[in-house]
Amino acid sequence: MPYSVQPEALSLLDDLPVTVPGSIEDVGAVAVSAAERAAREGELPVIVQEVGGYCADAVGGLARHPGIRGVVEDTKQGQWRYERKMPLPLPLFTIADSPLKALEDVQVGRSVAYSVERLLRLRFYRLLSERRVLVLGYGGIGTALAEHLRRSGAQVGVYDPDEVRMSAAVVHGYRTGAREDLLRWAEVIVGVSGHRALTADDLPLLRDGVVLASGSSKQVEFDVEGLHRDAETAVEVDEVTELQVADRTVYLLNEGKPVNFMEQSILGSVLDLVYTELYLCTRELAARPWEPGLHRLAPQMQQELAHLWREEYGQQ
Repeated sequence: MPYSVQPEALSLLDDLPVTVPGSIEDVGAVAVSAAERAAREGELPVIVQEVGGYCADAVGGLARHPGIRGVVEDTKQGQWRYERKMPLPLPLFTIADSPLKALEDVQVGRSVAYSVERLLRLRFYRLLSERRVLVLGYGGIGTALAEHLRRSGAQVGVYDPDEVRMSAAVVHGYRTGAREDLLRWAEVIVGVSGHRALTADDLPLLRDGVVLASGSSKQVEFDVEGLHRDAETAVEVDEVTELQVADRTVYLLNEGKPVNFMEQSILGSVLDLVYTELYLCTRELAARPWEPGLHRLAPQMQQELAHLWREEYGQQ
């Protein structure tokens, strides 16, 4: 990705035909072009390994190339984009809702909390333990994030449009209520819903000096374009953009992109678990043709992978 590429890692691949798109809007077109070229010129089956559904709009064209065997998707946002194209003309293996992938959510939640706390300390001279923090989205990442924020001493509120998830937040002891009331209450708002969680229309509800941080991929959580359009002034200093908008000051961290991407987003051995599942899905697609539609790694294979991972790391 243009915003997450590491120059050191890229330099190690200088003997391979690696392309970094100029912008995130170019990712899908570049990937589709590379897949189609490989299908025309190569003899091996071509598999598109996705991290966000960038090729979803072109899945019909990909299906017309007999050499393209299918797609493997890593993220929920990407899976949702492909599901909107149902019925799919190609097989799509997803790990987004895998029980193994869910273990990664815990690490993502921790890393988002760490990045928010670091910026509060360095840029605002504030402690997380003194802040009222609203978590928008109470899925796997939101659940882990809220728990880590609470352990850090923050007052934590939760909002999710799903009533079952909101009921879970009540059971877990978080502040809940009407969305408008929670937005007025919060001093820090962290979006991890995977959807547009806050728009420019919500600005009159926000406190003066509110801090906005995203833990979702791209700039999906906040209407960044709308915030800049309505702002009287916008001053960016390092990772913080100060916006004067709707008679108040709003601080946007990392321009609405994932705050945890400013550090090593996910650390630890859980990555071996997730990437191995991605590899196994790719192997399944490469081994034989599959029917078009949504597929997941067989539960027995997930069990075997989890056992091997636990044997490797569980006793350390």
